Amino acid sequence: MCLFPQVPLEEGEIRIYVLLIERQPWHINDIGIPHPTYFHPRSDDDIISWQLKILTSPRRSLLSFAGAARPDQPDNIRSILISQCNSAGDEVCRFLNCSSGACDQPEPVIELFMESEFCLQPPGDSPTRKSVFDSLLSGCIPVFFCPFTAYYQYPWHLSPDHGKYSVFIDQEEVRQRKLNVAERLMKISTREREDIRSFIVYELLPGLLYGHPHSKLEKFQDAFSVAMNNLLEGVNRME
Repeated sequence: MCLFPQVPLEEGEIRIYVLLIERQPWHINDIGIPHPTYFHPRSDDDIISWQLKILTSPRRSLLSFAGAARPDQPDNIRSILISQCNSAGDEVCRFLNCSSGACDQPEPVIELFMESEFCLQPPGDSPTRKSVFDSLLSGCIPVFFCPFTAYYQYPWHLSPDHGKYSVFIDQEEVRQRKLNVAERLMKISTREREDIRSFIVYELLPGLLYGHPHSKLEKFQDAFSVAMNNLLEGVNRME
């Protein structure tokens, strides 16, 4: 998606902003915007009801991973994470194998994430994942292994204080088998998890959703409004 505001920089020049679901962080005019999820609220009440639902959802598993291995990518850590998850048992970690088509519909993924404290978000074929936004939508704390998955992608929609909404584990530690991810996450207290989840639900969630085309949101800004307001603010600063 491209927007071309006719903003003169110098004589004969214009600035081009490009809105993408995966940006190149070194391209200063690329702006990352959230992947669309399946939930498109029609009203403020829809958002409030969803916030309450995910805050009260029982978290039966410590962590989960919805994805597939990348056997053709030897440096990819997914196979290690899947092995650790399967070894831990369902009460600790649940794995949804997307290679079999189990993730083609949103229900199994959202159900899994709503029952999990943490959701593993390793890179796949590219750094970003739609699953990041499915996990945030579900109140499941994303665990990142590469900063390009989210931290350098969505400055308008995610907090610059990454620890408020996520956990970071360096993928090199996983690749070199220096740690067990489940054991690392067990050390995060229940109070810390609740604080992170509350921040996701109340501070981030509304701005990550795309409202229904006929929505009437008054209290909240959806992802589109956040992007447009930031874009216009940037244009106004250059005038």
